[in-house]
Amino acid sequence: MKRTTAIRIGLLALVVIALGGLAYAANRTDEKNDKTASGKTTPVKAKSGLPVERVVIQGEDFDLEVAANEANIQRGLSNRPEIAPKTGMIFVFPSGNDRSFWMINCLIDMDIAYLAPDGTVVSVFTMKKEAPKSESESDNDYQIRLKRYPSGPGIQFVIETPAGTNDALKIKPGVKIAIDRSKMAGYLKSQASSGN
Repeated sequence: MKRTTAIRIGLLALVVIALGGLAYAANRTDEKNDKTASGKTTPVKAKSGLPVERVVIQGEDFDLEVAANEANIQRGLSNRPEIAPKTGMIFVFPSGNDRSFWMINCLIDMDIAYLAPDGTVVSVFTMKKEAPKSESESDNDYQIRLKRYPSGPGIQFVIETPAGTNDALKIKPGVKIAIDRSKMAGYLKSQASSGN
């Protein structure tokens, strides 16, 4: 009787282990880690169609949409009614230069951090939403009245996040954010060729 009981317990343990393994395997199909048959990671895309890159900012994971061509950079986060916590956008430029952003067609306040090519924060701002373009206002007049947020010299990356992020995470000039430059260069090439 003891041997039969031991065998039953052993078989039950194997079934539990097998089910646990199946449950674990099912959970591994997380869309962010989905692998194709070739073993390559399938890029995650936002609703906007832009790729999403995980960037660690002051110890916190942020899923940032990547804008790396002129059209995507100009569109940015305009016409968005919200930016979810721990998300935003990273703007990628081919080289460091002076940059200036504005809040054209932006519906909410947001934080911005300008980064040097090595990921060092050069300047930060909380950009305030602007009054929308009025019917009597020309596009040129609308754009002229918008406040500019100048970067300072040598900026290659720009990160926009929900308003309050810079203060909450103590993001200020001198802070370093790890940027995978080779991946960012890949986004520059892929968005230049695809138009998205």
